[in-house]
Amino acid sequence: MSSRQFHRPINDLLFMPWIGKQYGNDSIFKIPILIVGESNYTDDLKREEPHATFTHRLIESIIKGDWKHRFFSNIQRAFVEEAKPEEVRKQFWHSVAHHEYIQDWLPKPGVPPSKEMWKKGKPIFEEVVAELQPKCILFVCKRLYDKVATDFSQSSPSLMFDGGSRQTLQIQDARATYILHPTRNGFKKSRGVVRELIQVSGGRTWI
Repeated sequence: MSSRQFHRPINDLLFMPWIGKQYGNDSIFKIPILIVGESNYTDDLKREEPHATFTHRLIESIIKGDWKHRFFSNIQRAFVEEAKPEEVRKQFWHSVAHHEYIQDWLPKPGVPPSKEMWKKGKPIFEEVVAELQPKCILFVCKRLYDKVATDFSQSSPSLMFDGGSRQTLQIQDARATYILHPTRNGFKKSRGVVRELIQVSGGRTWI
């Protein structure tokens, strides 16, 4: 069930991104979609080794139903109707890629990354995007999006959806925007953003 791997190594990449087996034009969305979270945290570094497979192990556990977390469930439900059937989880997570921007462990939720962490994450993120060549990028944290927006000055027209609008960026060949943090804000308000982002990027929506 494990995901695809990168074709080349990326310097200072601690958390290998999850890349679904159908990521790209073969996905259920018919385009490559990259989901970007801010950071990982742990209070026990020894327990979480090996670091490189951390994201992979999380998502594989979610697919199997061995582990549940509102953050990942609400991301999934922003894209597709259900989060419970294993086959739906498998279809969804193998249709997308997931990358953590900050490449250092944080000690607990809510602790902000340092300036050095942000600085280190930027070139790694750029290389990940160059490797994966997504058509759209969804940041699942507004703080992260705002930080990235200061580094990538090329903006795109706002997304218009029922209930509001969203700023967007052009990052390489991808249209990028954000949803509010899924753990605290659920998934219902995010669906319009996700649907519009996929549509303007030439993909197929599932909600």
